[in-house]
Amino acid sequence: MRALEKPAAAEGAGAQLARWFGGINPLIFVIVALYILLAVLSDRFLTLNNQMNITRQVAVYLIIALGQTFVISSRGIDLSVGSMLGLCGAVVATQIADGVAVWLAILMGVALGTALGALNGLIITRLNISPLIATLGMLVALRGATHLYYTHLYNNYVVSRLPPDIVFLGQGFIGPVPMPAIIAAGVVLLAWYLFYSTRFGSYTTSIGSNEQACALSGIKVPRQKVLIYAFQGFCVGIAAAVLVGRLNGASPVLGTGYELHIIAAVVLGGTALFGGIGTILGTVLGILTIGVVENGMVLIGADFHLQRVLIGILLIAAVAYQGYRRRKLGTAES
Repeated sequence: MRALEKPAAAEGAGAQLARWFGGINPLIFVIVALYILLAVLSDRFLTLNNQMNITRQVAVYLIIALGQTFVISSRGIDLSVGSMLGLCGAVVATQIADGVAVWLAILMGVALGTALGALNGLIITRLNISPLIATLGMLVALRGATHLYYTHLYNNYVVSRLPPDIVFLGQGFIGPVPMPAIIAAGVVLLAWYLFYSTRFGSYTTSIGSNEQACALSGIKVPRQKVLIYAFQGFCVGIAAAVLVGRLNGASPVLGTGYELHIIAAVVLGGTALFGGIGTILGTVLGILTIGVVENGMVLIGADFHLQRVLIGILLIAAVAYQGYRRRKLGTAES
């Protein structure tokens, strides 16, 4: 009898080990592998200066991606974040250039982002338009509005040489840590609290899982969706201030293509494109993965366009893996 008990004990230990590794986001292993590979390929990769540079580069993406995590968890999507970033950045930069106090200009940019996000939510819920089509339309409309703002309202096409206070947000340091990374960390903590410790977060994933059941249980689904998209806009407004400071200026092309990086990172991190499942840590890891890949490829002299190829492949692979896991879970449950 004792001989028969040993395999059972071993199987139990193996199952526990599998469950432990299964609970770890696989991107952790990907990031470790990338660090080892890039450390071998470039002697500059592991330097403190380069590591701080990575955190500074990914900060803006991360801030916006945290809002996108809520959106995608609710079975939505926001393709307009890049254009929204451009318009919010235009307002922040031009107002500061015109002599408005830095804190007030930032507040104006955040308020504009929040309002535009809420508008996305209203278009989706009131006009009953799919998030994909609604935010695709807003992507085009807001980019056009940004160009009109510069040419007709501001009468200039580029803003530069801004005051030190706004530049500090994007280029400054507290000790060895870049200011953008500190701001991004603060938004991570806020998003973590909202997602895991409030009704706002639980309602978000519940709507993504089963919107009809949420409505029947008394949740005001349209209102919740508007709030979700408003939070996305709030994050974009904060990111706009950081990006304007980092670039020490703004132009009509600010934020172009950002939606690709952001959606790819969120999905890569494990937030389900089908809704109902979200992870703040996964989004942080997804952004870091893309940031490390881009930084490493620059250090080894790889072609810029190859970076986009790899990011596109990562997005396709992440969605395919989510579909596989969804089918596997469905088979297991049945």
